[in-house]
Amino acid sequence: MSEIQDPVVQSQEDMEADALREGLGQKYRRSSIIIGIVGLFVFGIAAGVVAFIMARKAEAHGVAATAGKVLAAFDLISGIIAYTVFVSLTK
Repeated sequence: MSEIQDPVVQSQEDMEADALREGLGQKYRRSSIIIGIVGLFVFGIAAGVVAFIMARKAEAHGVAATAGKVLAAFDLISGIIAYTVFVSLTK
């Protein structure tokens, strides 16, 4: 009789590739959170865009990055409000 291989079993190379992929996703998630927090204090709009991009890259690698997206949204909104207030006070 021939041996039947289980399709669920992954090869060692596939498992290593998945681990590397998830590790990279974790780095992107961590970066999006750090940049999002920094963006709350300085460089709001620019940091919000970068944090959002990093969160999307993390999700592309299979890692959830909800906190990074939320912080990016806060950065963008607060940056727009701060810019609007600054412009209105300087006129």
